[in-house]
Amino acid sequence: MMQNYFQAKPPSDTRVEARQPSSGGALLFFIENGSLCLAKEVFHPVKGWQGHDLSKARLRHDMPGAHCSSFASALSVPTPGRTQAIHLAMVASDARGDHLYLSLSNRAADMAADSAQGVAPAWIACPFDAGAPPPRLAITQVQIGDASDRPFVVVDVLIDPDGAQPRRARYSIDIGRGGRPGMDPRWIEHRLSIDSGAGVHASCLGRCRGGWDVDGLYLAGTVGGEAQLLYAPLYNPFNPLQPRWARHLEIPGKLAVGAMAACRNADNTSDLYAVAGDTLYYFSASNQNEGAQALALGSSAAFAGMCSLFATATGGRVMLWGLNGAGQVVCTGAPQVYVADPAAWSEPGVILSDVEAITPSPDGDGVDYAFFARMGGSLVKVTREPGTMLWTGYSIDNFSGNSGDPKRD
Repeated sequence: MMQNYFQAKPPSDTRVEARQPSSGGALLFFIENGSLCLAKEVFHPVKGWQGHDLSKARLRHDMPGAHCSSFASALSVPTPGRTQAIHLAMVASDARGDHLYLSLSNRAADMAADSAQGVAPAWIACPFDAGAPPPRLAITQVQIGDASDRPFVVVDVLIDPDGAQPRRARYSIDIGRGGRPGMDPRWIEHRLSIDSGAGVHASCLGRCRGGWDVDGLYLAGTVGGEAQLLYAPLYNPFNPLQPRWARHLEIPGKLAVGAMAACRNADNTSDLYAVAGDTLYYFSASNQNEGAQALALGSSAAFAGMCSLFATATGGRVMLWGLNGAGQVVCTGAPQVYVADPAAWSEPGVILSDVEAITPSPDGDGVDYAFFARMGGSLVKVTREPGTMLWTGYSIDNFSGNSGDPKRD
């Protein structure tokens, strides 16, 4: 196999997604020069980074002149007896609009290995098929779930964005279950009452307990001037074409949720963490029925203006990472068995300031915790020393050269 390394500096695009498989180094996904790229951390023959172009060959074959404009990635939660997988989505754009490609169930261990094997994902084109093709389709967001039993994909779009009446819509991608096994993915519209209001400003994939092995969306938005937080399965598990039911989750005082994150459990259910105002709230996987009341875990000025929130469960501990409106990286955590006890949570601490974007990358055994931060055009990896609260970081200057030898840190 050709080793498709490339010479690259840290990605110029702010968005970077980090995934840390149970074995191997960290994986960084990003867009550079119109291509979806991977930089993976390697340790042999020297410690450093290798860069790989994941999309150029396929786009050159299918749509010469198209470029990758957006992407999504997910790493399935470690589960005994299951192979940990990397799922990828790519949005390819050309003069006709946006086009969805998926590469699902890539072996994470192969992709993270020091060799070039396993970093050539097989892409599946997923053309829009939910009715007559629109004059033009603009894909605004793609989300992929991290369940270990199978991937779930959600796509937000703007239909006919150049027309007189562009329409926002959301679709789940049926990749076999309940649809046409063995056939191409199918787009199924996921329409809810919250979509008719001022719009959804935060969403994430997860699964309530008793969800019949189907992921759902947590959606925070406004309807009729009132803040709402919903959980809605992606489809009716008994008939995907039937309407799904939405459940209203309650935040005290009807406060608007600024940021939220689902934390996947080993059984593929999800606990939900949400920040409203300056308070962190919690919904267990079993407390997500209609009218479920949030449990307040604690308040802190560091939570105010939270822009993004991430949650991970590794090594028996849940860690929450957030980026607030002041550009500060905030971290707190608790033993997983005591997450419902506010006293078990550590005092929220500010780890780093003047940050534009973050992506956490905790290792598989939970001994070390790490995240990547975008700061003034630089990409920084920050790691906590094992057994301490001391955080150290270094700037990633560039990825591997075209010779295939990793760049030494």
